[in-house]
Amino acid sequence: MGKIAADSSIIEATPGISVSTVIDDTNLFGSGHAGGYTVTLPARLVKNKPYVLMLTAENYGEDGPDYVITSICSRNETNDSFEVLIWADRVQTLSGYTFTTVRTDWQFVIFRNIRFWRFWS
Repeated sequence: MGKIAADSSIIEATPGISVSTVIDDTNLFGSGHAGGYTVTLPARLVKNKPYVLMLTAENYGEDGPDYVITSICSRNETNDSFEVLIWADRVQTLSGYTFTTVRTDWQFVIFRNIRFWRFWS
């Protein structure tokens, strides 16, 4: 698990985890976006995918805490790494929303080796 700062520095994380702002930007909307983050996992942290990944982005805003809608997602998950994109509506208008990638503090938790049980009554 980890708490990551907007600039990709680690505030607190499981030992061996590293984060960078280098991602495969092939599928982003044009150039000039803030991009995303790549989280590199230490060897053998996860044995195989799929693992359960929980992400939380802190609210992004220039003028206060409730300035925009923020969304976070993961992609390109492997046993060694995953990418994170954070999107926010920077301009709220009457005609709709304008989402773009942004940098803000965020957190993640990886649940591995989970056994799912189904209970019957």
